[in-house]
Amino acid sequence: MSTDFVSLKKIAARDLFDGRLEEFGVLEHVKPDETTETKRCLTDGRNYLWVYINNEGFVACFSRYGGNAPGKILSAITDAFDTDIVSEYQPQFWGFNTQEEWDAAEKEMSREADERFYADIVRYVRSEPNDIRPGTIGMIQAEIAKKLVEENAALLLPESKEKLLKQIDTIYYRDHAVRVTLSKEDIALARMVVTHEDDLPSA
Repeated sequence: MSTDFVSLKKIAARDLFDGRLEEFGVLEHVKPDETTETKRCLTDGRNYLWVYINNEGFVACFSRYGGNAPGKILSAITDAFDTDIVSEYQPQFWGFNTQEEWDAAEKEMSREADERFYADIVRYVRSEPNDIRPGTIGMIQAEIAKKLVEENAALLLPESKEKLLKQIDTIYYRDHAVRVTLSKEDIALARMVVTHEDDLPSA
């Protein structure tokens, strides 16, 4: 499990690692088998945050892996460089100003993907060239569509598009989807990771 972060201001890697974070209790951690010129690591002595550096020498992103809660490290960077840092769960990470803009963009991308998928389903059922790949969920759904159309050819008419897609989804989720039930402990861990709380007991 990982989470990526970006600074809303450019940060030069040479400045990030020049020692100014030491006053916040944050140091560089060198891992000989993993540290490179474009991948370096920061630690607060307990948690770790990887720093990825682009070809121009600026920080491209920060990444948290596993159960690390790098809140202290991120706070040190925001204070030292007078910047805000956002995670991949926030719209600013993706270049949007608001959640509404991000939601609208995702909705449009989803609509376009649905249109492409429907076109491929139609081509698959008609035995025409398509982008359905063997071994994928798309192939399972295409086979479902083929059986549905064999039983009711009218489902292939353009006006039956939504009906066909709905029936495909219903059958797929009934017969093929895997459902996972999380325990209270799983939910608590997920909440800690998403909120980046740093209050786990020390070993």
